[in-house]
Amino acid sequence: MQPLLPARPSPDRAATAPRAAAHAFLSRLRHPSTVLVAISGGSDSVGLLLALHHAVKTSGAPHRLVACTVDHALRSGSAAEAEAVSRRCAALGIPHTVARWSHSGIASGLQAEARLARYRLLSAAARDFQADLVVTGHSRDDQAETIAMRAARSPQTLDAGEPPAIGLAGMADAVLFDRTLWICRPFLNVRRQAIRDDLTSLGERWIDDPSNDDPRFERVRFRQAGPVVVGQGTENILQDAISHRLKADTAISKLLADHVRVHAAIAAEIALADLDVTDTHWQRLLAVLAATLAGKPHPIGQDTAARLFATLQTNMAGATTAGGCVFERRGGRLFVYRERRNLPPPVTVEPGQTLIWDGRFAIDNHGAAAITLMAGADRALVHRLTEGGLPTGVAGRIAQASPGMLLPDGATADPTAFSLAPVIAPYDTFLPRFDLMIAQSIAALFNRAPFPTCPVDDISTK
Repeated sequence: MQPLLPARPSPDRAATAPRAAAHAFLSRLRHPSTVLVAISGGSDSVGLLLALHHAVKTSGAPHRLVACTVDHALRSGSAAEAEAVSRRCAALGIPHTVARWSHSGIASGLQAEARLARYRLLSAAARDFQADLVVTGHSRDDQAETIAMRAARSPQTLDAGEPPAIGLAGMADAVLFDRTLWICRPFLNVRRQAIRDDLTSLGERWIDDPSNDDPRFERVRFRQAGPVVVGQGTENILQDAISHRLKADTAISKLLADHVRVHAAIAAEIALADLDVTDTHWQRLLAVLAATLAGKPHPIGQDTAARLFATLQTNMAGATTAGGCVFERRGGRLFVYRERRNLPPPVTVEPGQTLIWDGRFAIDNHGAAAITLMAGADRALVHRLTEGGLPTGVAGRIAQASPGMLLPDGATADPTAFSLAPVIAPYDTFLPRFDLMIAQSIAALFNRAPFPTCPVDDISTK
């Protein structure tokens, strides 16, 4: 058995120089673009800004750079640091804005909230600048630390011929945020020391964020334990994991298109004769599909998934629950739908208001009167589902956990006053480019518009 990561760094032959990476990134842009650089003032983001600025100037590429600093306001001095970045950008002739996060009232999960707020603020800045994409300074060191952390959480060791876990593919080179904005990482193959060496040679300085040395954070603890480098051995693991993940996504997308039927965006149906629960592609498909039907941003956890697949392998009729979904085998078919536990109470949507219901549906009230949404209130749903081929009992159970208008007796909802659109919870907020094929297949099944493709060619498929 081979450990997933070496204990000490090994030679880093595949690393790229900062300016070479910037030129390569610009060459992969499909169209003349406005590129928003997310710059904190740290070495990685300053290096990225300067490398891209140099690449645009020397190549004559028809691209425009703009920049944004997100001030999380979590420590004293952050506003002054943001102002220093503004001066640096002004000296380069790069338009720059500072976006400040207001986080009063957040009592827990501050890091997760800060990450989400950062991307929301960058998205707003991109709209203001009419930018086509955002770039961040994530480096090869960040990639190595990500893989190390995921490996530490995984019990897997690599036997000969065993494909690496998909998490060992590391960070994707591009992530789609909020279905609208692609965020790219041009420096994923650039060492942090190479970035700093380049800055030092130019006489440029950077800011060291004290939080990068705070051992409360998992990434910092890995960093402080000793440098983690994707050297030659782990480079092979990384590339194998990326290749395996892309091939798996292709297979899963085909299974979704060929063998899964979705009813009214609230239930999925699979013929048991087509389903192979021992196959890892089917297992991942069920995990992602259940997350979508349950309105959860993450697939079923490993332990829960293992229990679910063991139960499904018994081939006995009946139902089991996992990840907020019911998995019901009936009449040679597997039905997957939201379970009735922990459903939201009735909620009133005022005129002009948009909200997400149960993580599964976005309701937009564009009428003149308030709308009340409640699980089980759609009295005609059972009939529609049975007309679509579902058994009456299954249709009734699905309807109890599905949204409907709460109306007085005899009243009918005005279909022109609101829209109810399914949410693809695992991918509507963050979609790694790795999973774009799966996301597109799910969007088609749930009658959603396709996700936009990335404006930068994917080097991993070349």
